[in-house]
Amino acid sequence: MRILAAASLAALIASPALSQAPAPPPPPFREGTVEASFVGTTGNSSTQSVGYGSEVIVRPTPWETRFKLGYVRNNVDGVTKAQAINGLARGQRKMWGGASFFAQYQFLADKFAGTNSRHTADAGISGQLVQTATHSLAADAGGGYSTDKRTAGSGVSTAIASAGALYKWKLSATSDFTEEARFVGAVPKGADWRYTNAASVAAKVDTVLSLKVSNTIRYVH
Repeated sequence: MRILAAASLAALIASPALSQAPAPPPPPFREGTVEASFVGTTGNSSTQSVGYGSEVIVRPTPWETRFKLGYVRNNVDGVTKAQAINGLARGQRKMWGGASFFAQYQFLADKFAGTNSRHTADAGISGQLVQTATHSLAADAGGGYSTDKRTAGSGVSTAIASAGALYKWKLSATSDFTEEARFVGAVPKGADWRYTNAASVAAKVDTVLSLKVSNTIRYVH
């Protein structure tokens, strides 16, 4: 519902201005980000939370390749209470108009959520639905295969159907809002599905550093 609301808001704001807003400049050939966070407390209890993330994008026309890595860990009184590692490798090639063919591989390890390791590979068609200087919305749909090794019970390997959307809103010259949602469902077991939503707001401090607040939801049905 959140990504649909964001998409609807983008459409309402962007539609009247589509004929007036200048075309956005082309993206750079290469870009990347690295982020890190740390929170520590002492007193009646001792807690420590660390996080790391990185993303690299390279655009050798007509291709675009993207690599992402994320890590988070939480310790309470020296005992690890949460730990997750996730990664993504994706390549896509422009085909016609705003449509592209994509193929990607994703990895997730989150033992505290019941997943020792999950490998997902899928491919399909993606498209740029909205592209202005302020708002952009891209979506994709495809299918593939996944293998899930769980901490309890037997693992599951199955064909999947997938769909995703990425919305970006440039709030100002120095800040932007991003929301990315993805749905993956087992085929033909429709009751076995997963939904991930990551929303963030980033504000530049200078030409290199930014402050970022983000929230990620992973739901397994």
